[in-house]
Amino acid sequence: MLDAFLEHPFFLNRHRQAPLLKERESFLSHLQRQGTSRKALRNLSGELLHVVRLLKLTEMRDVALEEIQRAARCWARQQRANPKAHSYGNTASFLIYAAKKWLRFHGCLKMPCTPQMRFAEQLTDFARYMAEEQGLSPQSVRSHCWKTSKFLIWFAERHRSMAGVSIEDVDEFLAMKGATGWNRRSVSVAAQALRAFFRYAETRSWCAAGFAKGIQAPRIYKYEDVPEGPTEKEVRQLLRSAKDSGQAGLRTRAILMLFAVYGLRSGEVSRLLLSDLDWRQEVFVVNHSKRGGSQRYPLQREVGDAILRYLKESRPKCACRHLFVTLRPPYRPVGTSVLWQLTSSRIKAVGLRLRHTGPHSLRHACATRLLQKGASFKEIGDVLGHRGLESVGIYAKVDLNALRAVAKVNLGGLL
Repeated sequence: MLDAFLEHPFFLNRHRQAPLLKERESFLSHLQRQGTSRKALRNLSGELLHVVRLLKLTEMRDVALEEIQRAARCWARQQRANPKAHSYGNTASFLIYAAKKWLRFHGCLKMPCTPQMRFAEQLTDFARYMAEEQGLSPQSVRSHCWKTSKFLIWFAERHRSMAGVSIEDVDEFLAMKGATGWNRRSVSVAAQALRAFFRYAETRSWCAAGFAKGIQAPRIYKYEDVPEGPTEKEVRQLLRSAKDSGQAGLRTRAILMLFAVYGLRSGEVSRLLLSDLDWRQEVFVVNHSKRGGSQRYPLQREVGDAILRYLKESRPKCACRHLFVTLRPPYRPVGTSVLWQLTSSRIKAVGLRLRHTGPHSLRHACATRLLQKGASFKEIGDVLGHRGLESVGIYAKVDLNALRAVAKVNLGGLL
């Protein structure tokens, strides 16, 4: 393994004679399979020798973070006192980084215990109820739990028992959040999460019956937060702007095509696997974020060409089986935040003036385009992966009487 990035016999012998050779090689092999460069492997392998020496490791054992930090400070002092050391500014931080990464890989990193949040058991019970009994998606469960946890942490600093919670507590919390950075939409969503939590709390007798009904959210205009999607002409302009042949450009074009043509959500694009594409049948499978389950979509020619070119010319060869991966090692799936950033930056670069510049604006543009072509609410809901037709009406924002009967939804025609 060491021969792959170390060539000089002196350095090879030095590494082979140091303790924990097998453990170091298995870790470096793992990084190599992830696509880590030879230079990075060489630097990490050398740093691991210092980790082993400074921590006095002769066998793998649990190592606390505090011990690593002490060793790093000691190593930094040694480097400062060494006249032959030309650079020691990042000495401590790099040793901590290498040690944590290696020890975590072997399950030997002992992180400091964080105190458990009060009411953690109630929050866990609520999460189980939403997932198992209500059938909510993991994203919805995480969102409700995160917003509820913010209130519970705030409430725990003021009261010892949930039985003493009052509507005034909830109102004070929401008002405080509204005054310290949350917009009206965020406060409204938090109120919805708290209503859901306290409805469940009532069934468990954690609070008084009827408590949830008293939680009031700020008034939100029905269509206030619906993304203002670009027009069909602007979508064409956006897709044409992503025709550059660079590695990042090819990936961006394929992603934008999936957002614009199919109206997929960020999480749905992020979770796409290579195995989800059936080139023989010219279809691909999407695992929906909210309603759950999978759905087959026809692979439009323009979209298929964009994905195929990305796979041939841009996607790194790596063990990760997700369709869209990072451009730099270690290769991993592209997350939803990255998808939002590249979509937003491309929309702004083209000069489109939209209130919302994320992937959801392209989802709205897709719904509007299908509606203008005469698609029914049922057909649009099937394409967008909605559980009910009410959501389609929110996207469309049109008079139902203006709809025309249509026989078939056509996803093409963007280019």
